[in-house]
Amino acid sequence: MNLQNTAPLRTIRDFIRYAVTRLNTSSVCYGHGFDNPYDEAGFLVLRSIGIELEFEEKFLDAALTEEEREFVLNQISRRCDELVPTAYLTKEWWLTGYRFFVDDRVLIPRSYIAELLENDLQPWVKNPEEVHSVLDLCTGSACLAIIAADKFPNATVDAVDISEAALQVAQINIEDYGLEQRVFPIQSDLFTNLQGAKYDVIISNPPYVTEQAMKELPGEYCHEPSLALVAGEDGMDLIKTILEEARSHLNDDGILIVELGNGKEAFDARWPNLNVTWLQTSGGDDQVFLIKKEDLP
Repeated sequence: MNLQNTAPLRTIRDFIRYAVTRLNTSSVCYGHGFDNPYDEAGFLVLRSIGIELEFEEKFLDAALTEEEREFVLNQISRRCDELVPTAYLTKEWWLTGYRFFVDDRVLIPRSYIAELLENDLQPWVKNPEEVHSVLDLCTGSACLAIIAADKFPNATVDAVDISEAALQVAQINIEDYGLEQRVFPIQSDLFTNLQGAKYDVIISNPPYVTEQAMKELPGEYCHEPSLALVAGEDGMDLIKTILEEARSHLNDDGILIVELGNGKEAFDARWPNLNVTWLQTSGGDDQVFLIKKEDLP
């Protein structure tokens, strides 16, 4: 980055405006939270220099130091030229009001299950205080596990992932929320290391991207761990195992909730007679399904 060419940029307002221009003239994809360059530019610039968003108005006309200018310009360049997602650049992301530390060891938090947890999984969970055990399969950053622990105050939560690197990030977030005694990161290939464990609720946002779709994803997704995205030719490889093994890990009256993205057609083709309930989310009624223990294979 040639600092001389950007010498007129002095204030935070200048850099946000510049970031908007760069975003508008680049090939970025708004698939990780923001849907426009204005909000993303503000977040990227403000959080890169450690300013909370609610204090934006107080600092818009503050000038940046030379070191800050260089750092922010590099952040903007990496976002627009290398297509690095903003969450990885700022090392944080938000999901339904919860802040999480993230880096490229985990997917950027995004799940419609978080919306359902915001409503305590009602009407499927009648009393949140009666939920005593939750499993979050493919936990990544532990975002859903942490939200579940907050919503079900009497529950312990097992946060399971096959990736040791992802669980290192999960541990950071668990400690940030002071949940070391309630949320437990476990390295396991799905249920492999959970022999004998049973839960009232199992939630999972597993890999479900097809091999073909992975080749067509925007550049931002190439920065995310492919292990957390790809799931075979039709995207159903992990969901198949989850459906086959979940019953033995659910307590009586337990429920399983799984997110599968745009995979409903492939799901229906594999399991046309399975009695599942499709849940309404902001993404539609074909992104997340619920199945009761008694209806599992």
